[in-house]
Amino acid sequence: MVITTRHLNQAVSDECENVSIYAEPQGRNTAPCIYWGARLIAESNPSGVMLVMPADHYIAFPEKFIEAVRSAIEWATVHDDLVTLGVRPSRPETGYGYLKVGPMRESESSSGVVPCRRVEAFVEKPNLTKAQEFLAQGNYLWNGGMFVWRAEVILRAFDEFMPEMRKTWDAVRGNVDLAYPGLTATSIDYGIMEKARNVVSFPLDCGWDDLGSWISLEGIAEVIGAKRDGNVVIGGDLLGIEANGNIVDAPDRLVAMLGVSDLIVVEQGGAILVADKRRAQDIKLIVDKLKNTRPDLV
Repeated sequence: MVITTRHLNQAVSDECENVSIYAEPQGRNTAPCIYWGARLIAESNPSGVMLVMPADHYIAFPEKFIEAVRSAIEWATVHDDLVTLGVRPSRPETGYGYLKVGPMRESESSSGVVPCRRVEAFVEKPNLTKAQEFLAQGNYLWNGGMFVWRAEVILRAFDEFMPEMRKTWDAVRGNVDLAYPGLTATSIDYGIMEKARNVVSFPLDCGWDDLGSWISLEGIAEVIGAKRDGNVVIGGDLLGIEANGNIVDAPDRLVAMLGVSDLIVVEQGGAILVADKRRAQDIKLIVDKLKNTRPDLV
């Protein structure tokens, strides 16, 4: 079974054969979606294991990813833990949340390929100095928003930390269209994971990156053939003179750059964005302002 949005229902159907697809009536962050999925599974198999992961990521080594997922599934099958897949950081990233992990736990999975660690804390997105410290210390993982657990385990956590979800769901007898507007719109991290004490992590070391940021495109530029003379060109053409480290996405446009470095240049619908690459995570500030001043562009 796969849960997606109604907007992506057909696209997911085209990609997934022999899969039951359920489409959210509206987006309300990750907690409602996960609650719905757990209730669906629990109807037929309360001990069924569910995997939660975003779709906007890149995995360079799928076989290593599969190893970690299998180890996490085996652990979740026999332990009443909420399991995360934490990504080993490859750089001092300020755009991701982090997991502070404790000493290695002896894995009781049959494979024993990937070690298990207790999660001591969820850490908000750090500044650059803190991110550098996390990388040097070695006991911090990126929080990639990927989870594994039995349906009954996550439902118990919802009952403990977000009891209003069951109340809303049961009041309409599981009618999704009626229930969704009343389900608390929040992330699973904030609603459950940061409060729970039974959280463990299986570290991922599989060339993972989040494609939700412009900077992440640099890591896969060569794979997708977007590397151009020291710059990354996703769309359009670039004429660069003494220009390096720039990211350009301007379909059907020629962008000329002279003596500039580390810029993001994006053209979309007649609007042009120019940003310092170091401020990539702050582009959302422009989006928020446009929602009020130029909603036609957002």
